[in-house]
Amino acid sequence: MKMSAALALLAALAFPAAALDWNAADPLAQTRAQLGRPAADAAARPGPGGGGVAGQFDSYVFSLEWTAAFCEGKSSLPECSSMTSGRFDANNLALHGLWPDKNSDASHSYGYCGVDARTQSLDRGATWCQMPDIGLSGATLSRLTTAMPGTASCLQNHEWYKHGSCSGFGPDDYFNRAAALVERVSASSFGRFLAAHVGQTVAAADLLASFEADFGAGSGKNVSLSCTDARGTSLLLDVRLKLSNPLRPASELASMLLPGAGAGNCPARFLIDPVR
Repeated sequence: MKMSAALALLAALAFPAAALDWNAADPLAQTRAQLGRPAADAAARPGPGGGGVAGQFDSYVFSLEWTAAFCEGKSSLPECSSMTSGRFDANNLALHGLWPDKNSDASHSYGYCGVDARTQSLDRGATWCQMPDIGLSGATLSRLTTAMPGTASCLQNHEWYKHGSCSGFGPDDYFNRAAALVERVSASSFGRFLAAHVGQTVAAADLLASFEADFGAGSGKNVSLSCTDARGTSLLLDVRLKLSNPLRPASELASMLLPGAGAGNCPARFLIDPVR
């Protein structure tokens, strides 16, 4: 091996999270090629030997994304290049993740519970598909493929090893619970409002009022709305909810809502981006 190549390899092994300094910039501006989902994925990995201890957390962050906005400028990603106006996520929020979270952990570093260092080292967008298979059943994977189109880039591997490993659930149970929550949101007045306004500019107040129609007066204050800019227009990108631990059935979503999902950054009005 040439000396320059050897030095580069040693540097990569010594600093596995060096390319993951997402806190240095707006996390919503990052791309999945950089593992650039929003901030709860932004923590550097723990050192070799594992991360947290499963089950030792206070709540969940439930993160949903509007895929068309995420895919702006990312046509090379398989879930973006294959997107059509008839796909579920063209008219519904899709699963980004369901993240066990500690109230005292502002950097969201809790993760990788019992996950070996080699698997952690593969946790980059370019190598997600090289991570060990998590053994999802065919039925779960089919359901998840609809709810989380990022499975086309093996996003489920990252989500399981970073977050699901700490949940105390097995992979099938974890992802079925997450998919059920996506389906609950989709079927709500909030989800129907989004589907009815694809390609339109909406008022944040109206969108949050639709959330409160199903989940209770005042519940809108527990919804974090984050936007990204494209072509001089603000687009809804990310919706987050903070949920209680332990999780209850998705039908009881209203009773799981907690304050503290984050302020978000959407202006008073923004576009529900259509497939382009």
